Amino acid sequence: MNNSNPKKKATLAATKRALHDMMTQDGVAFPETPEDIDRIEAEINDSNLPTPDVNSFIQFLHGVKSEPAVEASIILPFESATHAQDLALAARNGGDIDAEIRKRMDEHRASAEEKAKKKQ
Repeated sequence: MNNSNPKKKATLAATKRALHDMMTQDGVAFPETPEDIDRIEAEINDSNLPTPDVNSFIQFLHGVKSEPAVEASIILPFESATHAQDLALAARNGGDIDAEIRKRMDEHRASAEEKAKKKQ
């Protein structure tokens, strides 16, 4: 026979509240009130979070197996410098770039290419 009879029995409501409080403290409970949402939005910086892939989610719901993601370099080399210049011209709607801006752009590109080489 089990003689461990606690003096005070926990009610189901008290147990649920304690579980919810613990989950909230650990950050795994869903917000229940507008104040909860405001508090969470104030605490979390979601500007760096990736945007969900809705199309993949829809395919998942329909049971379609997705292809593994292809890893690509952030910096894509151009076949020729002329082609790169044409694309850069199109990106700025044909406007000219002054010498100071061109210098900063070249420095930034060189820095990015150097970082890419170090990762490899």
